[in-house]
Amino acid sequence: MAKRLPRNAAPIPFPTVLRGQQTTLSTSPGSYASERHSSLAQWGEQVSDIPTRSPSSYSEIEVVLDDGTLQKRTVSLSTIPEPQAYSDDDDPSDENRPDEPTRNPAHREQAVETTPLLLRDQPTYKGVSGSSESSTSTDSDSSDTPFFPAGKRRHHHRYQPKQDQDDNSLWQKIKRRWQIWRSFELTNAQLQVLKCSIAYFLASLFTFVPALNSLIGNNRVSSHLVATATVFFNPAKSLGGMVEAAAYGWGYTFFALTTCLGSMITTDFFIDRGYDDIAHCISLLGWLTGATFVIAFLKAHWNKPPVATASSLCFIIIFIIVVREGSANRGDFDTTRIEQITSAVATGTVITVSVCILFWPQSAAKKLNKDLEATLKSYQVLLKLLTKTFLLDDDLPEFKANKTLQTAIESHRASFTSLQKSLKEAKLEIMWNDQVRGRTTEYEQIVMSMQRLAQHVGGLRSSCGLQFERMSGDGRKAKSRLRRKDKSKSTGEWNIRASYRRRRLESEMRRQKTMAVVDSEEDPGRSDPFSESEYEAEETALIEFIRTIRQPLKSLAYTCKQTIYNLQFSFCPATPSPRVKKAIPTYDTLETNLEKAIALFEVSQRQAVQRLHQRRVRNLHRDDAPGYAPGEDVFLVYFFVFNMTEFARELISLVQSVRQWSDAGEIARSMHWWHLLARKKITDEVKGPKRKSSFNAFVPNERNTMNTLHTPEPTTTWRKFFLRMWRTFSLFKLQKVRYATKATIATIILAAPAFMESTGQWFRTWRMEWALITLMVVMTPTVGQTNLTAIYRIFSTALGCFTAMGLYLMFPGNMYVLPIVTWLFSVPNFWLILNHKHGKFGQFTLLAYNLVMLNKYNDRDTNNVEVWLLALQRCAAILVGVVFGLIATAYVWPYEARVELRKGLSDLMLRLAWLYQKIVSMYSERPDQRHLFNDGDSTMTLVNQRQVARQMFQEMELDLQRTLLDLQALLTQTPNEPRLKGSFPVSTYRDMLMSCQNIVDKFLSLRAVILKDAWFEDVQRDFIMPVSRERREMVGNVLLYFYLLASALRLKTPLPPYFPPARQAWQSLILHLRQLPVVQTQQMLEKEHIYVLYYAYVTMMEDIIRDLDKVRGSICVTCFGGEP
Repeated sequence: MAKRLPRNAAPIPFPTVLRGQQTTLSTSPGSYASERHSSLAQWGEQVSDIPTRSPSSYSEIEVVLDDGTLQKRTVSLSTIPEPQAYSDDDDPSDENRPDEPTRNPAHREQAVETTPLLLRDQPTYKGVSGSSESSTSTDSDSSDTPFFPAGKRRHHHRYQPKQDQDDNSLWQKIKRRWQIWRSFELTNAQLQVLKCSIAYFLASLFTFVPALNSLIGNNRVSSHLVATATVFFNPAKSLGGMVEAAAYGWGYTFFALTTCLGSMITTDFFIDRGYDDIAHCISLLGWLTGATFVIAFLKAHWNKPPVATASSLCFIIIFIIVVREGSANRGDFDTTRIEQITSAVATGTVITVSVCILFWPQSAAKKLNKDLEATLKSYQVLLKLLTKTFLLDDDLPEFKANKTLQTAIESHRASFTSLQKSLKEAKLEIMWNDQVRGRTTEYEQIVMSMQRLAQHVGGLRSSCGLQFERMSGDGRKAKSRLRRKDKSKSTGEWNIRASYRRRRLESEMRRQKTMAVVDSEEDPGRSDPFSESEYEAEETALIEFIRTIRQPLKSLAYTCKQTIYNLQFSFCPATPSPRVKKAIPTYDTLETNLEKAIALFEVSQRQAVQRLHQRRVRNLHRDDAPGYAPGEDVFLVYFFVFNMTEFARELISLVQSVRQWSDAGEIARSMHWWHLLARKKITDEVKGPKRKSSFNAFVPNERNTMNTLHTPEPTTTWRKFFLRMWRTFSLFKLQKVRYATKATIATIILAAPAFMESTGQWFRTWRMEWALITLMVVMTPTVGQTNLTAIYRIFSTALGCFTAMGLYLMFPGNMYVLPIVTWLFSVPNFWLILNHKHGKFGQFTLLAYNLVMLNKYNDRDTNNVEVWLLALQRCAAILVGVVFGLIATAYVWPYEARVELRKGLSDLMLRLAWLYQKIVSMYSERPDQRHLFNDGDSTMTLVNQRQVARQMFQEMELDLQRTLLDLQALLTQTPNEPRLKGSFPVSTYRDMLMSCQNIVDKFLSLRAVILKDAWFEDVQRDFIMPVSRERREMVGNVLLYFYLLASALRLKTPLPPYFPPARQAWQSLILHLRQLPVVQTQQMLEKEHIYVLYYAYVTMMEDIIRDLDKVRGSICVTCFGGEP
């Protein structure tokens, strides 16, 4: 039986055969030897010996298949051929193969398959098997389908046999309903909500059931804390996340208990001696102040959800014991209250952890693998989108992304932070999870490689001319009519539009096509307007270049896409069938395939450049001939080609990391966790300390640089002492210290009435300790977040309190009905907590309900307080805490998101200038003339220095990317900060952030260019040195541009009407480059594939200057005034 080929293309005859003594890899005539090469250059030498015609002469191209073979075939990026699921001896008609969908046998004869880029109703990522893209059609590859077709999705109707007449009988109805009930299955989100509600129900039983309440010492005062603990530590976390939450929770609980015991000891000591005022002052100004400051500072410093949860629980314990009970202490050392609270919190924690482990447990390692798989899927989708966009398969108007593309964009953006979070949780499962044991280092390498791939995807997007941005409210309203026309259209919030680079490319393409059509009309003998002719105009160079590299680029993208597709099986939670597992290529094969694909593409790229050379040589006799220098239009497309090659090279690094991860897993399965910890320690010692770099020494907007006239170096002992004092008091300028300080002061003011004789009884009657707890919950680092939390707290508390009051009045003291209605009420609240962006509303509602309902049930026998009064006291205390929190946040050292956004943008501009300065210093001198490291290690080779420099640059770029994400998070909080003078210009700052994102992407590509070997071997000598004066002028103007914009953002002042002439300097550099002697000689034609690196670099500087002009326009005209 013949070997089944992938369905996306069919081989064609090719007369050239490369034969040797080695075995061949391919069944096609154009096969290659199977010897493994050590470098891509050897692949290029072998491929270049093949006597082929131009790739544009065929619609087929050499494609590297999964098994390493090379075959001539057409390529479509719209589909992925399924792995060979069976061997030659298997029956291809087997209907029980789950990994391959049923197909029409007639479609197997088609040579090409093309499907829409993204289906409208396609679900989000659910694993590799759940997102198959295979389908067939008869369309040719030259006319790929649009990105987002307007047509509706085809509905496939299944054959249904005719039912009998007795199907409507009672037995048949019962049978059908039974089948429906058996097939019902809860989603993962529903299971997590159910898990949380079960934990809350079990915790509430320790109040409703007397037998369970006796287990915690017949606690009728603090039994509600059992349920409160389950709300804070909800069991929907992964196992690793629960370990982290429990560790923080118990750490903070022990700290609270220590504070409470210390306060109780000092209070009893001084009260017994008659010093009541001193005892209360020590409790208030000593224990309470110190504990509040430490907890608030750590909450702002770590800024993590588990820390915030543990801080709230810690404040509950401290405020109840130290403030409420301590203020009424008359010298009795009684630890009963502390024991009750400790037992309640411990019981709630045990219930939460037990439910997390026993009911549908979620492994953090599996979540990490799922995130890695989803991130790879997003790269696959975006790679297809960007490649098809670059090749101009269809026009790209402004459109709104559908659900699948929206998920891909979100996953790509989140890969800079979410993968690190998932990896951190997965590391906590090292003691029992063999997926992580012994492979933490390999996981770190994979995550780092994935983040670098995300950076390259950003570079592809930027060089392709696309911009991903969220739709504003006005944009959604403007397109409401279009949404009404297409009800099935996704309501995603992402908008993808063409940037200046994309619009310029399309304009140039239309111009050249028009010129070609006009030439063909003037010469009726030419049947093909794009055919080669000695009369062919120079204006069609861009069309010819894209037409020449179209198929080679698709071949490279196809191999990258196939590699990503096969790597997904490594992280897929479901074990593939033996047939599929047998068909998945090995990691060595995947690496070899990428090397072959890169070599093939580089050869095809050289051929495309040579065709442009021949065109320019034929046109040199024209008066307006530009000489040997390539046209600027070619630079519009070359940078995408370069970024695609870099993406493929980084993909090789990812394959190597995944292979090491797989090999480490085989070793780790036979070892215990303590052996692996010892092995990790030895590995860390072998690696040695991390090398320091001067790259991270730059501090933006540093106003106290040492060894200056304003801040001189101390020379005497007294000067050193005063300098230490100055540095100590300067800590209060830090936002974290200021937040902790004002939170502590607000707590002291609100807790002081509890220790006064005139107001102490009133404080305890109205339960003002709840106001203290609310104060610390409401006070967040930013004003906008505090405002939003305050609104949540007020309305959710009212809802929870009065719902509990109504249910208790309906079923007073009923131990059978109240637990059920309590569980039912918790279900929608846990759904809000887990699945809605306003999850805090559900948490606050449940906490208020929990306190009123359970406290009143404990008071059912004595009836000391009516349920309506308890609800009113709770609402009044919450209102007091919210008011105090709003005043403290808004008027005491306010940390406004809009102000910090503006300052953060200023810092970002300076850091971008610092990165650009490092890039310039890198490519201006040779590596041996630079000092990249503080230790002055002169034994490193040039290759090692370049490798370390590349790593340093990548760290800086990742840090800049995370800074951009933080600034975007601040931007989302600005609408929650109302201003009397008008609304905040959110759209303007969003545009500035988009421009900064484009600059970061450009710098990534520039860094990849300057670290090429050819740059230091040829480009420096022939292009850098001859135009050093013009280059220095452009660099100086660009740096000055960055610093002026940063100063305007920091000072909030109008800009001057005249700015550094960065664009004029860039144009002067381009003019001098075209007049260089090397450009006017034949050497330009021989090494243009090398020299084009610098041309593309200089051309990309135009985009950077244009983005700077956009930021300048936003600052001058929109924000601060001034002449544009």
